[in-house]
Amino acid sequence: MFKNKLKNYLTLEIVKSYLFVLATLTLLIWITQAARLLYLITDAGLSIAVFSEYIFLLIPKTISQVMIISFLISLFINIIKLQNNKELEIYWLAGISKNEIIGVIFKISLFFTFLAFVFYIIIAPASGNKSRNVIANAEFSLVNALVKKNNFNSPLKDLTIFVNKNDNQGNLEKIYIFEKNKTIISKKGRILNINEKNYLELIDGIIHEKNDANNIVSIKFEKTLFDFTKYQNNLVTTPKLGETNFSTLIEGYNKSKNKNTLYEIHKRIFKPMLIPLIALLCCFTLYGNNEKINLNKIKIFIFAISTLIIILMEVLLNLSSISIFFQYILYGFPLFFGILIFILLNKFLRSETRSA
Repeated sequence: MFKNKLKNYLTLEIVKSYLFVLATLTLLIWITQAARLLYLITDAGLSIAVFSEYIFLLIPKTISQVMIISFLISLFINIIKLQNNKELEIYWLAGISKNEIIGVIFKISLFFTFLAFVFYIIIAPASGNKSRNVIANAEFSLVNALVKKNNFNSPLKDLTIFVNKNDNQGNLEKIYIFEKNKTIISKKGRILNINEKNYLELIDGIIHEKNDANNIVSIKFEKTLFDFTKYQNNLVTTPKLGETNFSTLIEGYNKSKNKNTLYEIHKRIFKPMLIPLIALLCCFTLYGNNEKINLNKIKIFIFAISTLIIILMEVLLNLSSISIFFQYILYGFPLFFGILIFILLNKFLRSETRSA
């Protein structure tokens, strides 16, 4: 009973540590992304409500990006904390061996591996696809797009606007609108919102338009209404590979044999498999004979090797999309490396001349 309580305590500590590190890294990266994407409001003319929904849907993708490194950091820190607080000695005194500790850590890693698969294959792509739909169906906010005065703004496809003065209350002066075959020059303008659609009321101006005979026709006006609803925004609305359903990726690759599609498929399958490998590598820090080998050097070495494996996986993913040889290496990498680490780990821990 006491052994089970200790194992449950260890499991809970690792899970809490992992969730904390995962949440912290996700929040930091997500806030950075949100700040970088503010141009969607200032330049692309999206409303704050649409922007907020869009960046909220980016959270699952951000989580998937940091799941592996978060597991490495949290597990590494957790084992070191247990060593520094002499908590591991309680486990030894209770009759819990290092192999049992390794078993607990490995089982936890399998759970987080399954969770990573769910995020990589289902949640992150679905959320990314939905965020793309939010952008595609977003209403254009003219006020935001025209905030920058004395600047050529292209908030919508096939349309460029230049405003000399803007009082930030919807009143504009010296407006130049450039379309494909039309140029509109107006002394004044006023932004209108009618039935939640954006319009620009132009006052005292002239329209230069090329007709079918390639002649320029000029039309003066005292007041006219420019309709923005026929335009689409300049944002990419087609889902990227990372936002595509997994089964659709498979079907697409079978038809096109596209290397970028293959990379995306491999990434979703093999990246989560790094978590059990990292778990076994971190177990090397359970070594307790400081007289034989400097424990601080072991920790630094194991952390460096774990980081190197993450980098190596990324390299293999890229190479496997262009070479059949590296595909075979990638396919065998998790199993071969996992068995190798397990054998070396057992030999390494048995080499202690005294128990920790």
